[in-house]
Amino acid sequence: MDMSFKEDLSNTSFIATAELNPPKSFECGKILENASKLKGLVSAINITDNSGASVKVSSMTISHLIKRDFNIEPIWQITCRDRNRLAVQSDLLSAKVFGLSNILPLRGDELKQGDYPDAKASFDLNTEELIQVIKQLEKGRDLATKELKPHLGDFSFCVGSAAHPGVPDLVGQRETMLKRLDLGVEFFQTQICFDLSQLEIFKNTIGEKLASKTLLGITPIKSLKQAEFMHKNIWGVAVPDYIFSELTAVTNLDPDSTESLEAQREIGLKFSQQICKRVQELGFKGIHLMAIGQEANLADILKRIMPESAFCSKSFN
Repeated sequence: MDMSFKEDLSNTSFIATAELNPPKSFECGKILENASKLKGLVSAINITDNSGASVKVSSMTISHLIKRDFNIEPIWQITCRDRNRLAVQSDLLSAKVFGLSNILPLRGDELKQGDYPDAKASFDLNTEELIQVIKQLEKGRDLATKELKPHLGDFSFCVGSAAHPGVPDLVGQRETMLKRLDLGVEFFQTQICFDLSQLEIFKNTIGEKLASKTLLGITPIKSLKQAEFMHKNIWGVAVPDYIFSELTAVTNLDPDSTESLEAQREIGLKFSQQICKRVQELGFKGIHLMAIGQEANLADILKRIMPESAFCSKSFN
């Protein structure tokens, strides 16, 4: 019998999670197909919450379907951007009705990045206040201190938090992580890191205790264009020159040819494998795979970049 995500965090030496984005449509066949391929390969699948500040099927709905149909542990993402304190608590109660136990509270992408730049964001609660609301509900009372009736004593979440290995102030990042650990956070998932040297600086700054609870964000680069976009547009994410050099070398003639695109993907996989190996050597808890534009290939990517020995409670079969 597979362990739960919470059990994997405690009992498995090195784990993987992956991320899927719900569709901007009520047709959910593709995301469910992609999720089904990950059974036995990941400890949990993150389901994003209106990522990019655009309209998608709700994270809770897809999380419920993945758990119901495939018995795969979802990590339900919830943003402060879209909900006031009533909606947050209503969704938390609803998630428990669906048996969803893993949650990642986030601030949420800026509305100006999405399809509705003039929409009004809520931000009634910040991320740490949202974590506190979760912990208060676990004790049987809502934010207004009203009692949950009946409260059966089994209302609990495995709460995570985001972290960023590329921020300028890593000491401040460590302090934020420690504060959230004190609030009851049990795991961290980070933004992408492509740079091995930055990865080591991050580990040395946050220390072994936090690293042992942290899943390092990995994205296999699929093209030079994607690398350039992420380097320029994602705050705190830098693609090292040595990766650009190799990508450029295979795009000099015809960057959009089948041969060139395959060579670019191979370079991305090679460096992801190197990062994954170093993540394990440095004592991080595992990796969080965000295969942007390659969601259908998540299972194959995991088999390529993760050492088989890392799947202590999982199976490649």
